[in-house]
Amino acid sequence: MPRPPTQTRQGRGGSRPQALGRVYAMTRTEATGSCNLVVGCCVIAGKPQCVLYDSRATHSFVSESCVQELGLLVSELQFDLVVSMPASGLVKTSSVCVRCPVEVEGHMFKVNLICLPLQGLDVILGMDWLSANRILIDCQEKKLLFSNLEELELLSSQGVLKEIWNGA
Repeated sequence: MPRPPTQTRQGRGGSRPQALGRVYAMTRTEATGSCNLVVGCCVIAGKPQCVLYDSRATHSFVSESCVQELGLLVSELQFDLVVSMPASGLVKTSSVCVRCPVEVEGHMFKVNLICLPLQGLDVILGMDWLSANRILIDCQEKKLLFSNLEELELLSSQGVLKEIWNGA
């Protein structure tokens, strides 16, 4: 495990274990204006939220203001997560919304959202969410590609012949 940084913006007493995280947060205007980012909308607690799909972010994050506005249940991690943010430097947090229901393009997910003081963005869905759900980002089209693993079916050779016979 990498050594945690020695300085953080927010401190807590005690000697809790630390883990490292990274996010390339910015404002909503900067994110939507950038030709290199994929921004969309997700639904949390029945309300639409601005989301950045970020394959460079190690975790998924939610803004503290969004947590308060939606009244999301917050738990404490067993460690402090030290997150590198471009605007704020290093930020230490241990707050998380565990298995928060998030709807993305009609698909429902349970996502662990780390609480951060994000400015102008409500949610960042990072590599933890992308990889766990086998979601790809089409950078040219600026859209998500969802895996249809539940629709895959293994067929025996007799099953294949039957499908061919039926016009497949």
